[in-house]
Amino acid sequence: MVHFVGAGSGAVDLITVRGKNHLESADVIIYAGSLVNKELLNYAKKDCEIYDSATMTLEEVLEVVIKSNK
Repeated sequence: MVHFVGAGSGAVDLITVRGKNHLESADVIIYAGSLVNKELLNYAKKDCEIYDSATMTLEEVLEVVIKSNK
């Protein structure tokens, strides 16, 4: 399943509870580079695959999404 979590104002303590829960349970996180406070990635599981989409093409992002959703 794919979830989109908004980073809001960027303050780590302002993320929604549901957004935090999604980050904590995600197997894969794709985040928008400089637009997201990197401290939010601390909620990720140790074995979570994390990708910075700023360095990726749309095709590469879609490939990760499709692969992780199987």
